[in-house]
Parts: sequence; structure tokens; C-alpha cells
Amino acid sequence: MIRDILNKIGDELVVPQIPQDERMISPWLLTTRWHEHIGTHPTEALRQMVAMPQDRDGLQKLKHSVEIYFEKALALLSTTDELTLQRLNSPDPVKFGISNTPFHKHQQRETMQRYLFPMVAMLAMLIRSNTDNPYHIPMSDHLEELVDTLDLSVAQDSAFDQGAITDNIHRIFMCLWQTKWERTDKNPIPDPTERCLALLTLQKDGSFKEPKDVTGIIAKDEYCMRLAFLTEIRSRVASGDAEDESAAFRDLEPYLTEKTHFTFSRLRSLQHRASALAYDTRSLPRLWWTDTIGWRTMLYKGNHVDLDDVCKMFADTEARLVDAWENMVLKGLQIRIDYDGIADDLTNKDVGYSFLSDLRNSCFTRRDRLLDAFFRNQAIFSHFAVVRHGEIIWNQATLRKWLQDYADFQSLLLLRCEMLSGAPGRGTELTAMTYRNTRTRPTRNLVMLGKHITMLCLYSKTSAITGKDKLIPHSLDAVTGDILIQDLALARPFAEFAASICFPSDKNITELYRQNMFVKFDKLFNSSDLSSVMTRHSLPFLNYGLTINSWRHIQTAWKRKFRCSTDDIVEEDAEDTVEALQAGHSRATENRIYGLSVQALAGAAEDVLPLFLNASTTWQIRCKTVPGGTLLPYIKARSSHNGAPAALALDPQPDTGTPSHFTLATSTDDIARKVFQQLMPALTMAIKAAVGDALASLPSCRGSLPHRPQPEDEGDREELQHMSDTQPVEIFEANDSHEDLTPDKKIADSDIPVITDADALKAMQRLLRDEAVSWSSNQQQQAMAAVLENKCDVVAILRTGGGKSMLAIIPSILEKDSATVLILPLNSLMIDFEQRLKRMDIPFQIYNRDVNNGNLNLRDNLVLVTADKCRTEGWRESIAILNQRKPIARFVFDEAHLALIASDYRNALDHIYDVRSLPVQLVLLTGTMPPSSEAALIASFNLGHATIVRQCTNREELTYILEK
Repeated sequence: MIRDILNKIGDELVVPQIPQDERMISPWLLTTRWHEHIGTHPTEALRQMVAMPQDRDGLQKLKHSVEIYFEKALALLSTTDELTLQRLNSPDPVKFGISNTPFHKHQQRETMQRYLFPMVAMLAMLIRSNTDNPYHIPMSDHLEELVDTLDLSVAQDSAFDQGAITDNIHRIFMCLWQTKWERTDKNPIPDPTERCLALLTLQKDGSFKEPKDVTGIIAKDEYCMRLAFLTEIRSRVASGDAEDESAAFRDLEPYLTEKTHFTFSRLRSLQHRASALAYDTRSLPRLWWTDTIGWRTMLYKGNHVDLDDVCKMFADTEARLVDAWENMVLKGLQIRIDYDGIADDLTNKDVGYSFLSDLRNSCFTRRDRLLDAFFRNQAIFSHFAVVRHGEIIWNQATLRKWLQDYADFQSLLLLRCEMLSGAPGRGTELTAMTYRNTRTRPTRNLVMLGKHITMLCLYSKTSAITGKDKLIPHSLDAVTGDILIQDLALARPFAEFAASICFPSDKNITELYRQNMFVKFDKLFNSSDLSSVMTRHSLPFLNYGLTINSWRHIQTAWKRKFRCSTDDIVEEDAEDTVEALQAGHSRATENRIYGLSVQALAGAAEDVLPLFLNASTTWQIRCKTVPGGTLLPYIKARSSHNGAPAALALDPQPDTGTPSHFTLATSTDDIARKVFQQLMPALTMAIKAAVGDALASLPSCRGSLPHRPQPEDEGDREELQHMSDTQPVEIFEANDSHEDLTPDKKIADSDIPVITDADALKAMQRLLRDEAVSWSSNQQQQAMAAVLENKCDVVAILRTGGGKSMLAIIPSILEKDSATVLILPLNSLMIDFEQRLKRMDIPFQIYNRDVNNGNLNLRDNLVLVTADKCRTEGWRESIAILNQRKPIARFVFDEAHLALIASDYRNALDHIYDVRSLPVQLVLLTGTMPPSSEAALIASFNLGHATIVRQCTNREELTYILEK
């Protein structure tokens, strides 16, 4: 009975597909209106329209035919004029000119296989769209005829030859993409290419993919369209319809550029919109810190992740790596190559060069040591070969088994290089690394920088697009680095020999062993292999299987908290220094062009490279492994024999890229935790008592304020001020054991004293040591009242000398339990404010990530920061941490008019609304703002309801004298 009732009311339980209120629709769908196009069509039926063809569809040949078509198109690239390829790669030549980067094929064949998917889906959608289908796509007679022919030709028993099928596919593409599609009320999305895109982004639950997940599909469409038009260009030249490629491209250019009425232009518009939304929209956090003191535990997508468990995993992989090396690779032989230092010529681009072949490193001269040792050991030799009639007959089965064991050993090396060498590399970077120069890649990926065994990740995600490589040095930990060198010097020559025996007809496999750092039996590792290895070794310790993607998020979070992230290194280029500005250029220009030596390699500043290495070694120490830069034998660098990794403490001296100093002592983190555990019970009782006394002594309410989360009480704050001089700010984060201190513990509004403009005037009189001081104008008083009321944003337009700075200073003095942030768009303003505040004995602090790792103290309520630095991730993190301990009351932006007049040459003033990184009041101060510019100012800062206080800004003391 219940089931019958539910079935009857089932339609009533269905969620409406099209919301009536546009506020319930995402900005992306408001742009595309795809949700309206889908309407009441069943979601699964629409998804099946663009599903990959199956045997039961009668479209068995479709996918294969599309592959052949684009393979032919790719083959044309090598014989096409470079200018034609450059013009193909110029979507907006009017605005940006012709690109210097020619249109080119992808670096990996598998990439093109993925790019074909939207094309196959679109052709399948056209075939499936017939008059009997409720979702019918209107087509012209010509297009419908071409699609019907394609339907017949790709069937299993089709008599069509492959050339005829690919020619028909090309005609369909040209018909689709050279048509000006007109929208109508009945057909708001007439273009089948956009329809296919909409259906490809439709998910099982009826929702649509986020813009960030749509950009990749559009990029695939654009790439395939360029290939199709390249085919058309060459076809017109071959048939005599065009004099040359330039003439053919000139005729087809409207179909391949933006701001036209054709498919390519529409896709580019969608791409721009999706990219803008993806860039400006912050994702919800994937992780949540459960330890906000030591930052050692977190929840990643709801899964508990503990750094101690990760350290145990690293200790386990270290033990497995050593065991695999000694017993599986060396077969129990006690053999190694000792070295005190390794010479490496970073400028040597000769094919085949590496530090292993450098004649100065005589320890690596012999490459047959392992083979010779196997020969001399009768038991091992008889395992691999037998001698008959004076001839050695190799046992391919045992050699293959050794290569498979060697691949398992290589997978452990690859895992530790990914997880312990600093910032996680991309899978495609690690798996394609070479340890010697090759004909096509003259810069190897394994080098010596001082005493650091260093991986250079030269491939970046955008190399194929930009044609440029990106230098990313990673220092290997001591155990991994030494075993990697032992492997390449001892085992790799034998692996090359074994591959030549096992695969005599495939010389490419032997070349893999001769050049690449990591080889998986008869091929290279890929990203999926690396993720599988990470999952297998992390699951027993974390009860959660890590992958490349999840590890990137998790490790980046830890590295930011431990201040060993390369993000800070990158920010060094973004932030200008006085020395660089004095020379008349930016810090980024200085690092890229001036004062470079050989050590700067491919373009990073010479003084930045050691910071990359230090980022690696700092992370290794946090993970309780011996860091790189020591050149210790792996036996001496191993974890302690009882299975617990030897804890390491950082040398307090600054790291300059030389070998990291460490001591095998108790971890400072462990000491801090133990001290905290001992003191916390007593501190909790004392703080609770202080809170009770403070609440009991609060004066009666004189009004009400909008509620804001309140920080610790006055007694606790004074205690924190005393302790914050010597302890990291993180140690004072409230947790579950201090219920009275958590920000969620609300204090009744009736218990909060109101701060009025009268209080502000008294504070100014005390500050200026003059009881006769009054408001400089009624507008200053109104602005102060609006700021202190803190109900909405404020725009204060006061003339020079009108007391604008007091709108930031006075609230920071009166509001004891919150902080005010003053953002200054010019360095000269920072210097001026610093001098004025010191003269007036006003407590303040300046954000500087080089001081106390960028941490902000709880003592000084006025925080000064430049507009450049307040856009960095380091600032956002520091101010968010401070806000957890002491609420930020407001951001005050001085000389706000500069956002309108200087944003075209000051990158820090572009998208200026980003300065409000917390949902608090924003106060704009300016003395130079005509009424006609108020709307533009409000829009640029993205203000909501704002109180505007305007004073006449005429300067009576100034006179204009016109002389003829």
C-alpha cells in the first residue's frame, strides 16, 4: 500500500528542473540558458544522445573513422607552412596579432585520443537525432543528407570504404562550422556543436558541470576544429580552388576567429566566460583542520589524515625500498659505489652527458660492476644463465622476472620522489624524466646542485601550449638520492643488458633504460601507475588511499602551514623590492634578465634556486627523514633501527642552499606538544576564571551593535600578548578543551558596550594631547559614526587635512577586541604612516612574510599592509589565522581613487575587490573623487549597500594663475 501511495505522488516529489527565481540559477547557466533548453526531457535519455557508440547502436565504425580522419589531419602539420600554422593558432588576430607559436600536435598520443571524444559524441548525437526521437535536432536538408549517409556508412556491414567515410565526416564538419546559426524562440540553441557541449556537461542528477570542468571540453572542440580547417585548407590548395595556403586561409579565416557569427566564435565566448567564472569563483574547501595548534591532522573530504601516519608510511616505504634494492635488485650482494662529491657541468648539452659519464667522477667509470659481480657469484650466474659448449645461454624468464622486480623497485623510487622532494610534481613530469641529455631534450632532469641530488622538472602543464619549459628544482632526501645514484651507476647498465636480451627486436625498450630515470618493465610509468602505487602504500597507514591529486591538496596545505611552500618563492617575483625599483624595473624583470650566472639555469633568479632546495629539505625534516644535501650513504641516512624515524630539528641558521644541517634529537614539535599537554589543564582553569571575572565586571549596555564574533577576554588577551612575543601565534588557537574561548561562544549583545562618536572624539583628544580638539568637519564626525557602527561599507570623501586617517586609527584604539586593517596602495604611504604612527605612539604592526613567517600578533590592533602584498596567498592565510583569534572589524583602503586611475599600470590595483578577503566592513578613504566617479568606485570595489559621506574637496588655499 505504501509503495502504491509513493508511486502515485512520485511526480509531486520531483524537483523542478527550471527554477522560477533567477537568484537560484548559477551565473554560468544564466549565461548559457542550457537548463531552459533541456526542459522536461529525461536526463538519462539526453545523456545517451552523446554517449560513446556501443555495438548495439549500429555505429561500430564511427569512433575508428573519426580517429583515422584526425590522424590524417595531424600528418599534414609537418608539411604545412609555418605562417599558416601560426594563423591557425591566432583566435583573435585583430586584438593580439598573429601568434608566434605554430599550431602543433600534442606531446603524447593518448592526449589526442581524449580530444576526439567530443567529436565522436557530436556525430553520434546527429545520427541519433531522428524524427522519432523526442529530442530532435533541426537540420538543413543538406546536413540531414550527410548525416544519413554517415549513419549508413559506419554500420557493421557497411560496404563504404574508409576514404569515403572520412570524406563525409569532413563535409559534415565544414557544413556545421561554416553555417551562421540563427536563434529562434523555438530553437534557442540551433548550433549542434553547442548542443553537444551542453549535453556533455549534463550530469546524472540533472545538474550541469561547473565552469572549470567545461573549459577542457571547449578546448578539445577548438583543437579539433583547427585540424578540420587545416584539412580544408590543404584540400583547396590541392584541388586548385585556392592559389596557396595563405589564400585558402584568408577565405576560411572568419570561421576560425572570434567576434564573428560562426561556431568557433561562440565557443570562444563560452570559453572566456567559463574561464572568468572559474578564476573568480573560490571552491569550497576540500580539507578541514582538526589540529589548529600543530597543524598535524586534518579531514580531507571527510577522511582523517594525520602527519604522523604519513611519516610512518614514509618509514615503511624506506624499509621496502632498501629491501628491494638489496635483495631483489642486487640479489643479496654487498656492493656499492662510494663518493664524497660529484662533479656536474650544468652547461654541458652534449647528447648522452650526465654526471655519471663525467670523467671527473672516476667512481662511475665502470658500468659493468653488477654484471661482473653476478658472473663471479656462481649461484646468481646459474640463476640467470648456463654455459653450453663454451657459449652463454641466457634464461629470458629469469631476466624478465628480474626486470619486473626492478620495476617494483623503481615504483618505490618514483613514489618517494613524488612525495618527499618538496612540492608534488605532476605525474607527466616525473614519469618522463631523463637522467642524461638526449637529442631532443638537451637538459637532463637529474643534476647536482652543490651537494643536493636534484630533480629538475622541466615539463610544465602548459609547455605544449606555450612552447616554454619551467624550471622546478626538487632536492631528493638522503636515502632516496643515494639509492637512485647507486641504481643508475650499478643496476641500470645490467637492466639495459637484460632488456636487450628479453626484447631483441625492440631497441626502443633498451633506449628507455638508457635514458629515462624510471622504467616500468617495457614502457614508462604513467600517472595512473603512480597513483596506484601511492594508494597501495598509503592505505594501510591512513585508511585512505592517496592519489596524485589528493596528495597535491594535502601536502600543499601542510607546506603552507609549515612555511616550506614554493608559493612563497614565487611571490618573491610578484613583490617588488626597493633595489629593483631603484634600477627602474620590477623584481620579476630583474630575476629574468639581470645578473644571471650559469647557476640560474633556465631563467630562475640565482638567489631563488637555493630556496627551492630549502623548500624540499624543510618538508623532508617535517616528515622525519634525513634531508638532501648531505651525500650520506643510505645505510647511515636510514631511520632508527627500532622502526621509528629519527626526528630531525632544523638548524636555526638561514639556509643558503648548502647541505641542510640536522641533529638526531627529539623533535621540537614533539616537545611543544608535550609541554602544551602539561600546561593546558592549568591554563584552561585560569582562563575560565578570568573570563568569568571579566564578564561580571562589564558595564551596563548603552546601546546595541551588530553582532560580531568576540575574541578572548581582556585578561586572556593580556596573557596572549605576553606569550606571543616568544611563541608562535598558532599555539593559542581555541580548541574543544576551551569551551569558553571558542569564537562560537556568543556574548549577549546587551553585554557589549557601544562605542560612540563621542568616545571617538575623546580618544582623539587624548591621542593629540589637546582637550580643545574637535571634529574637523561634520562630515568627519558622520564618517566616524558610520565606521564605528559597522553596519555597512563606508566611502569617506574628505578634503586633504580632513582627518581621514583617524577613521582607521581611532577604531583600532577603541575596539580592544578586534583589529583594523589599513591597506595602502603606495609604498610612500606606508613609509609616511609608519613615521606618523610612531610619532603618535600608536601601536601598529606591518605585514611582512619575512618577519615571524608572516604571522600577525594579537597585541597590535592596527595592521598595515601594501596593496601588492594583500593580494598574495601568504597575506590571505595570515589574516585568516588572525581572524580566528581576534576578529577583523574592517578593511580600510586609503587613497581609493587610485583604483580607478592607476589600475592599467598597477597590477595590484586590478580586480581591486579581491582585497576584501574576509566578509567584513570595507571603508574607502579619498580626498580626490568627483561625484561623477562615485558609481565607478563602488563598482570597482564591489560594494554592497554603502554609506557615502562627502565633503567639499575644494582647496581654498590653492589658486590657479593663468598667464599669457
